[in-house]
Amino acid sequence: MKKKGIRVPGIGHRIKSRDNKDKRVELLQKFARTHFPSVKYMEYAVEVETYTLSKANNLVLNVDGAIGSLFLDLLAGSGMFTKQEIDEIVEIGYLNGLFVLARSIGLIG
Repeated sequence: MKKKGIRVPGIGHRIKSRDNKDKRVELLQKFARTHFPSVKYMEYAVEVETYTLSKANNLVLNVDGAIGSLFLDLLAGSGMFTKQEIDEIVEIGYLNGLFVLARSIGLIG
């Protein structure tokens, strides 16, 4: 992806790093491990983080990446969506609305 100039979505932070992790991400992961029936998408995101940290110290899983992976875990764990439907949700970009909503609330007040 680096050769193509494409950033890995959900990875990287201007301030946070391997030695200064984002507490929000840690809290989300701890909560999910305790309360979610499955955290396979989160575990995959953590594996990606492990790889990207071997490239640069600031390529940590950021809060957007954590929330995105955990929403996929919620969809999969609910039993209401097939794998194909979850793939379509990701492909269409529906989950991007969560991040836009969070940012727009911050702009409003």
